[in-house]
Amino acid sequence: MTNYVTHTIEPWMPLGALKAKQDIIDIALTQHWQVLPLARYNDSRDTISQRQNNINLWCDALRENDTVVHQFPTYMSAAFEQQFIATLNQRRVHSVILIHDIEPLRLTKQQPWEFDLLNAYDLVVVHSQAMADILAHNGVMSDMIIHAFFDYLAPTPSIANYSHQINFAGTFQKSPWLQTYNGQLPITLFGAKPRKWQHIDWPEHVHFQGNLDPIAIVAAFQSGFGLLWDSDFEGKTYQTYTRYNAPHKASLYLRAGLPLIAWSQSAIGQIIQKHHLGITIDNLSQLDQVATISKDDYYGFQKHLSPFQLRLQNGDYTKSTLQKINAAFSIDEL
Repeated sequence: MTNYVTHTIEPWMPLGALKAKQDIIDIALTQHWQVLPLARYNDSRDTISQRQNNINLWCDALRENDTVVHQFPTYMSAAFEQQFIATLNQRRVHSVILIHDIEPLRLTKQQPWEFDLLNAYDLVVVHSQAMADILAHNGVMSDMIIHAFFDYLAPTPSIANYSHQINFAGTFQKSPWLQTYNGQLPITLFGAKPRKWQHIDWPEHVHFQGNLDPIAIVAAFQSGFGLLWDSDFEGKTYQTYTRYNAPHKASLYLRAGLPLIAWSQSAIGQIIQKHHLGITIDNLSQLDQVATISKDDYYGFQKHLSPFQLRLQNGDYTKSTLQKINAAFSIDEL
């Protein structure tokens, strides 16, 4: 019996978008798992048989009672995902789908197909109990296990210094509030400026640093806090989605030793409150409260986040999830 984790090959994508999946692969390899490569392409033009031929080629090595952890989404078509799980089931392998993102929870979709897809898998890896609950509410009946953080492999950075600086990294399209930010505390931005935003001048207290690769950015965070804040707008429920998901950005900040700031009703906000990893706020107008945080408070947050930083560095969350998957199918560790 062999354990596999899928690797969607998409070399045109920015490294930051690939890191969470790549780290899972790299950690799985240390645990004697194998890689199952899937070459992403525009399969919507394929006939059913053409698509199936590709899937059969990629799955040729699979044998009965193997385990396949499928990193989802691949951003190929619904038809591909349906044919892929059908092939896994036909080959009588243990099937696991590991959710990185789940579109029906963050975008308004009239006919979501993803919930039926999850039901076709033996096991679903989710980010939080809240995600498990909302998926169950939408009819997902497969067994679920929780993967609370995505590990972040990178060299250990210098200890972040105390300051009231607010750092924000990631996809700006989910945070249009950045265009009109009028808070008193400076925000330092890391990421690629969206094409639609090229004509926009950043507000006075927003300092844009450009886009860094996912390793360099860890060392670029010298001080202050890491902010997680997405918005709901135009049928996109990005903030609502944070009630359920484990943002990769949180792992980045923790690896850099930055205390976190997040929405009080988010899943990561609940973890922040429980483990004293930073502060939570109800709205962005409360960001200025950061100015009242003392040096002792700051270093207290860092003391509490240090064990999380170490686990993320060592790949412990992925290792634990892989062990739970093996236990679910009663597979002895190699």
